[in-house]
Amino acid sequence: MKNNLPPFIEIYRALIATPSISATEEALDQSNESLINLLAGWFRDLGFNVEIQPVPDTRHKFNLLASTGHGAGGLLLAGHTDTVPFDDGRWTRDPFTLTEHDNKLYGLGTADMKGFFAFILDALRDVDVTTLKKPLYILATADEETSMAGARYFAETTQLRPDCAIIGEPTSLQPIRAHKGHMSNAIRIQGQSGHSSDPARGVNAIELMHDAIGRIMQLRDLLKERYHFEAFTVPYPTLNLGAIHGGDASN
Repeated sequence: MKNNLPPFIEIYRALIATPSISATEEALDQSNESLINLLAGWFRDLGFNVEIQPVPDTRHKFNLLASTGHGAGGLLLAGHTDTVPFDDGRWTRDPFTLTEHDNKLYGLGTADMKGFFAFILDALRDVDVTTLKKPLYILATADEETSMAGARYFAETTQLRPDCAIIGEPTSLQPIRAHKGHMSNAIRIQGQSGHSSDPARGVNAIELMHDAIGRIMQLRDLLKERYHFEAFTVPYPTLNLGAIHGGDASN
């Protein structure tokens, strides 16, 4: 099937050369619109229908859904278009120039995960998508590295129910069929001011937090005892206390 796709390495190079950094700091955060438009043009050239979806409450971020075929089910290939910021002092090459060295490609997003879209496009360049028996969808989302806003908005608004999905995150070429979730919470206890000469007249928030931590440790042990999934290297839920602060003065 004839198309106007550039060679694989040129696609890869163009993706890396198009900045799409996600950051919580506004000064570092960038729109992914240029990258989305690149992908849109290439997938249209392959015969896909392309929908570009503005993501609300972001700094000019977009999702892309390329689709071909009809009917229920099908396959979804999904990835994110953004990268993390970079530290000039830790790079020995231009992060926006795809560079080959020792049979490896270097650049910001080569593995995580602009390269995935280059491989999808190259795999499809000689495929007549009109002959597919089930739908094929390509999803490119925004802000995965920060808020997950793109994936969240797509999940909230889509009617798609593919038979299966492949997410092209780098996993050292090992298929991964499950992933642990993550939840962060903060506990705040408000005490009442007192003095060490007569602590009973106050309410010591540190002592109350000590009791709370004890309960949390009991929960940690319960989770470890109750839930197991041997596919994970650590086959039970983990619970970690990451930071603690309390009190204003020693007395």
